[in-house]
Amino acid sequence: MAIVNNASNNGVEDMIPKVEMRKRIARIIAATRFPFIDQTTWGDLKTVVNDEPRFGVEGPDGVVYPSIAILRPDGGLQEVGEVEMEDSVTEVQVPKWRLLSEKTGMGRKVKKLYIYVPEGLEDVAKRLLEENGIEYAGLRTWAIREGQLALTPIVTPDGMVDHRPT
Repeated sequence: MAIVNNASNNGVEDMIPKVEMRKRIARIIAATRFPFIDQTTWGDLKTVVNDEPRFGVEGPDGVVYPSIAILRPDGGLQEVGEVEMEDSVTEVQVPKWRLLSEKTGMGRKVKKLYIYVPEGLEDVAKRLLEENGIEYAGLRTWAIREGQLALTPIVTPDGMVDHRPT
């Protein structure tokens, strides 16, 4: 089992399995960015966090469960937020990212796929997305700082309204 070191507020090292850390990160992102706290244009969209499989996307190799799925009232997929860990920002993700991009709805200019990668891996993720022609609405980094999740927007091709750090 892979472990993530996460310093707690009291300085004691907590050992958290990567699967659990990924779920926690996805829940926080969903709660604070899908929709943003002050967003008034969310309408009837529904946010689903796949911390346990709830909403899947059928692909050629089976069902893929995105970290965060945003559903339209008709049940169709409007947006995806995909959380990656240190060991998952590789070429292996390209088919999954492509599938999720193809299955999401359109934003202002591009498909509504948001990729969240650990800080320091943004250049790798951007290269993989762009070299493989994967349409995406945002690339973000995440980091744990003093027990808090910090998100930094790197690229936002769909519009600056979604380019918000936390």
